[in-house]
Amino acid sequence: MKSLPLRSRKLDNKKSDRDRINSLEMWCWRRLLGVSLREHRTNKSILDEMGLEKGLMKSVARPKLQYFGYVVRGSAGELSLTLLEGAVNGTRHHIKHRMFWIHNVLKWSGKIYGELKALAQDRKKWRSLSWEFSSAAEHI
Repeated sequence: MKSLPLRSRKLDNKKSDRDRINSLEMWCWRRLLGVSLREHRTNKSILDEMGLEKGLMKSVARPKLQYFGYVVRGSAGELSLTLLEGAVNGTRHHIKHRMFWIHNVLKWSGKIYGELKALAQDRKKWRSLSWEFSSAAEHI
């Protein structure tokens, strides 16, 4: 049997980052409990036994959101803000569309970049919003 090149296999995989993170989290909990996939237990039953809720996606989203606020306020320096807002001249010759972390921030917040930039200027307000947006990230 002839195997497909790695590039073809990557294109066929349509799992989102959120799905991958949730799968990893559940795999870890099953591993800690010593539960095999052959036991056909639901994720909900595993979480109930552990007395937990899914939370890894929230833990991944929160630092991204906090870093976004840090960069947009200008605390990281002009270069970081220029890289975030600017585009690099040239062409890409890759097949897969590149996903940037800013796309995650926009999707989790449900707002446009200009609104987020204005909200991030107030540090205290942005901190509370980043907690709210990271909670919403689990369900998007």
